[in-house]
Amino acid sequence: MSTAALTHDSQEHHGAPAATCKFGMIIFLISEAMLFAGLLGGYVVLRISLNGFPWQAGHAWPPSADIPHLPVFLTSINTIFLLASSFTFHFSEVAVNKGKSGLGWLAITIFLGALFVGLQCYEWTHLYHEGLWFNTGGVYGSSFFVITGFHGLHVAIGVALIIWCFLRQVFTHCFTPSNHIALQNVALYWHFVDVVWICVLTLLYYV
Repeated sequence: MSTAALTHDSQEHHGAPAATCKFGMIIFLISEAMLFAGLLGGYVVLRISLNGFPWQAGHAWPPSADIPHLPVFLTSINTIFLLASSFTFHFSEVAVNKGKSGLGWLAITIFLGALFVGLQCYEWTHLYHEGLWFNTGGVYGSSFFVITGFHGLHVAIGVALIIWCFLRQVFTHCFTPSNHIALQNVALYWHFVDVVWICVLTLLYYV
C-alpha cells in the first residue's frame, strides 16, 4: 500500500462544517414551510369558496350543524405545553453553551412534546366518537385531519429527534460549548414546528 494511501487512511474524517449543516437545515425548513403554506392556503381557499369570508353574515363554518365543535379549550392548553417546550429546549442549549449537559431541560422538552402528541391523539379519538373523521364532514373533516395530522407527525418526529439528542448526550457527552450543531439543528426544527402550530391553531380553531 502506498504511503499516500496510508496517510489518507490514518486521517480522521469529520462531518460537514457547522455552517453547512445549519444551511442544509434551513433549506429543509423552507421546503417544509412551503408544504404547510400549501395545506393552509388550500384550506382557506376551500373555506371561502364554500362558505364565503369568515366575517360575512350567514356563512357558518363548519358547514353543517351536525359536525361536533372542536375542543378549543383543550387545544389551547395543549398549545401552552408545546410553546413551553420551545423554551425548555432553548434552556438546554444555554446549559450546553455554559459547559453543562442540558439533560434535565431536554428531558422536560421530551415530556412536553410527548404530552402534546398524546393530547392530540385524545382529541382525534374524541372527535371520531362524536362523528367527525376523514370521511365525514366533507371538505371540512378531511382538511382538518390532514393538516393536524401532518403537523402531529412533525411533532412526533421532533420528539424522536430530541430523544436521539438526549441519548447521545447521556452516552457520549458529545454536545459541548464548541460543538453542538446537531442540537442546534434539532432546535431549529422544533421551533419551526411550534410556529407552524400557531398558524394551524389560528386558522382551524380560532378564526
